[in-house]
Amino acid sequence: MEHIPGKIFLSEQRGVLESPSGKSVMTFNAGSYYNEHKHPFSSLVLFNDEVLSGGKQLPLILTSPSHLIILPVTGDLYFDGLWGDAGEVNVGEVKINSGLPEKEFLVTNPYPSDEVSFFQIRILDESIPENVSWPSLSFDLAASRNRLIEIPVGVQEGQQNTFRLSIGQFDGRAEAFYSLFASKNEVFLFVISGAFEVEGRLLHPRDGLALWNTKSIEIEALSNHATLLILELLKT
Repeated sequence: MEHIPGKIFLSEQRGVLESPSGKSVMTFNAGSYYNEHKHPFSSLVLFNDEVLSGGKQLPLILTSPSHLIILPVTGDLYFDGLWGDAGEVNVGEVKINSGLPEKEFLVTNPYPSDEVSFFQIRILDESIPENVSWPSLSFDLAASRNRLIEIPVGVQEGQQNTFRLSIGQFDGRAEAFYSLFASKNEVFLFVISGAFEVEGRLLHPRDGLALWNTKSIEIEALSNHATLLILELLKT
């Protein structure tokens, strides 16, 4: 097998920030967490595993022109763009907003006594001209078992996509191949649940893997209901 350069971000080495509203587990440096080996990967500047306590709210403020991705994992959320964009984001949906610095968002746990968890992802994009909200995008993992689902990403008129987003759930020993648009692009894979072997690298739950200088990626699930998220960062 040809060796593809990459870097593993182990789950147990992530930063943890706790607050009265819940907990943020950070793959990359964020907030008060800093590790010299956890700098953002290319334009992927934030990948947080968020836990929000019952009835609590989490304010989000962009510090750079970014695409904000919210992906519920357990429990539904209420998302408010504080800009006329508000509504539920349910499990099986992805919410994407494009925002400029100082743009504010508010995520609320509507359950008074139960925790909810979700991923907060930010992708830097200096070409964003204005704040734009996109409708929630739905996907069905059970109906698309053992294959990757590409979730369509909206762009503003006259702009090009800067990332691709895919997700898939697999049975044990099921295989998949991911083809990049171009070998100059970079890819970040994140294991939501289960275990995978990706290009000879063993990944456990909540492990991340950054890869570059490749045109395709070979993936094998090592457990049932193994779920994988893939972000391809497009280079112009």
